Amino acid sequence: MIKQALYSYMPNRANLSLAVHICSIQQRKMPKPGDPRLGELIQQGSAGRLVLLGFPFDEGVRRNGGRLGSKDGPDSVRKYISGMGTLINPELNVNLNTISISDAGNIRSDIKLEDAHQLLSSKVAELIGAGSIPFVIGGGNDQSYANARGLILQRSKSIGVVNIDAHFDVRPLEHGTVHSGTPFYQLLRDPEFINAAGKFVEFAAQGSQCSAEHAEFIRQRNHRIMWLSEVKSAKKQAGMQTVFKNLLDSLGDDLFVSFDLDAVRGADAPGVSCSSCIGLSAQDALDICFVAGRHPNVRLFDLSEFNPAIEEYRTGRLVVMMFYHFALGLAQRELDLKQASA
Repeated sequence: MIKQALYSYMPNRANLSLAVHICSIQQRKMPKPGDPRLGELIQQGSAGRLVLLGFPFDEGVRRNGGRLGSKDGPDSVRKYISGMGTLINPELNVNLNTISISDAGNIRSDIKLEDAHQLLSSKVAELIGAGSIPFVIGGGNDQSYANARGLILQRSKSIGVVNIDAHFDVRPLEHGTVHSGTPFYQLLRDPEFINAAGKFVEFAAQGSQCSAEHAEFIRQRNHRIMWLSEVKSAKKQAGMQTVFKNLLDSLGDDLFVSFDLDAVRGADAPGVSCSSCIGLSAQDALDICFVAGRHPNVRLFDLSEFNPAIEEYRTGRLVVMMFYHFALGLAQRELDLKQASA
C-alpha cells in the first residue's frame, strides 16, 4: 500500500500554507539480484536532482467537459514505477546511479483548484530555486500555467515553453474561471512572460482539433505552431531526437516542456482524457523525453491528462517509461557537462 505523511511549508508568494501528501514508491516484492530498477533509486522528499511531483486534480477537465479520472494519475504511476527501468541501461550505456531522484509527493487535494494552482507554482519555484528539475504529473492540463509561473519566478535569463499537445489549450477563461483548456491562453497573456520576450511553440498540434481563431491568437503574438504533419515530415528527414533538440536549441536559456499525453495516438496511449486515432508514437514520446532530460536548458517538465479510469496498465507503463527516459537523458546531461569541463 502507498504510505502517506504530511510535509508543510509556507510559500514565498502566497498567503497559504502548503501540505504535500508524500507517497512512497511501491517497492518490488522480490528485488532481483543484479537487476536494480528505477524505484530502488527514488527517495522520499525534495532533495533530488530530479523530483517527481504529483498534481491530483481533474476539476479543470470537468469544467472543460472532459472525461474524469486524471486526478488518480500520479498515484497510478507510482504503482508501476518500482519494477520498471533498469538503473544501468546497457543499450544506451547510461547509468542512473549518477543522479539523485526523489518523490516530493502530491499537492494536497482537499482544496479548491485555484488554491492548488498557487501552491503548485510555489512548490515548483522552490524546487527550481534549489537546483532541482521538477517532473510534474497530473492531473488536468490546467496545471501547466501554474507550473510555468513557478519557472517564471525563478528564471535567470530568457524563457521558452513547448506545449506538446493535440490541442492548443489557448481557450479564453469562461466567466473568469480557468479549466484544462486555458493554460497557454493564460501564459501568453502573462505580463512577465511578455516582458521577458518569452518564446512559445505548439508542437504536434492537430488541425482537426484546433480552431482557426485560436491559431490566429497564437500567431498574432509571434509564436510558432508545428503541426503534427510538419513534425512527422521533419522526423522522416532527421529523426525525432534531432527535430526536438533543434527546437529546444532555438527557445532560450530557461525551458519548460509540457506534454499532454493526448498528443500520443490512442493505439499507444488509450488511457487519456481525450484520445485520438492519430498522433505521436510511444517511441516519439520516449525520444522527446530523453532529449528534454539531456538538454542543458530544460528546467521543468510536466505531463498531463493520464487517465487511469479509462485505461491504466498500458498507458501507466508508458508514463513511467517517459519519466525513465527523461531521467536517462538527465544522467547523460550530467555526463556531457562533466566531459565538457574536463
